[in-house]
Amino acid sequence: MTVRCRPHRLGGTVVLLAVVGLSLPVAAQTRAQIEAEPILKLRAGETAVPGQCLTREELDLLAGLNALRRPTVGVEGDGDDPAPFDPHYFVGTWEVEGVLPDSPLGEAGEFYGTETVRHVDGCSYESTIDATSLDTPVTVSVRTEYDRRARYLVRLEDDSRGVQQMKVGRVGGDPGGYFSHHWQAAPVTSQGQQIRLAGRALITSPDNYEVQMRIALDGGEFTNFGRLRWHRVLDEAP
Repeated sequence: MTVRCRPHRLGGTVVLLAVVGLSLPVAAQTRAQIEAEPILKLRAGETAVPGQCLTREELDLLAGLNALRRPTVGVEGDGDDPAPFDPHYFVGTWEVEGVLPDSPLGEAGEFYGTETVRHVDGCSYESTIDATSLDTPVTVSVRTEYDRRARYLVRLEDDSRGVQQMKVGRVGGDPGGYFSHHWQAAPVTSQGQQIRLAGRALITSPDNYEVQMRIALDGGEFTNFGRLRWHRVLDEAP
């Protein structure tokens, strides 16, 4: 049994998901033809592509990985280069929902609404969360910047409840195309208490991801701060 990467397309974004299956030829190809496919490496160069964050070379690598009819070969054996993370994944409208515990940021209760993400330019994005918490409207204006060379994602959130959070951290992935953003936020003050948030966004599906959070008050230990889930709102067929 082997692990193959199955492509899923989301508009201009490609997400690779790991699929466990038998080591059998597919699409009428022989095993020799499958094994004869060349190892995929990221070509040198950084050719900009209008309307994209990733370079032409990175997009070509993604396309090549998508076209493979064989299992990917691990980099430890001088194999295929891993798929780069494409922040265009976030573009679109998402339903957001979860339950948050009591804290200086607000009372415990459900948090639900929508986030609409737009591409600004290059690796810059902006979005707005229109949500409800304890029957009170909440608006969060978000600016996201991605450094594709350092694989660093910065998410600046300006909350209508009077708190601004800057969540900064590296995006990592695995050969199956699963990605995670491990982040920490700078300390902020609310209701006379210093607050620090940390967490990780787990990107495991083309249409769903979740953010697991921890909170520390006044320099104390981090404790669980719940999780929020994002589900993509798909366009209805005409």
